[in-house]
Amino acid sequence: MNECSSASDQEEDAVYSENEYSDDDIYLAQAVVAAIARRRNMRRAPQPMHNSRLTGSMRVEEILNGHEDIIQGLISMKSETFRSLSNLLGYLCVKG
Repeated sequence: MNECSSASDQEEDAVYSENEYSDDDIYLAQAVVAAIARRRNMRRAPQPMHNSRLTGSMRVEEILNGHEDIIQGLISMKSETFRSLSNLLGYLCVKG
């Protein structure tokens, strides 16, 4: 540094040199960005989950009488629990 440079100029130069990135840092950052971009492009196409042709009350019956895992996944309760709750609510509506 020349004699004319001030202490603040020297501090700015020190801060700049501390923030410089090495070639390895830059290479690593580029590799991470490339990996993220590849991952985004590799996403699977959405697959239909609820593809029954039935609708309305027929679909509800299919769910209630079908595999227990299906109703558990849809409403987070067993079909027996759902039927009990439905009966209780029906009773309360009639009584109320």
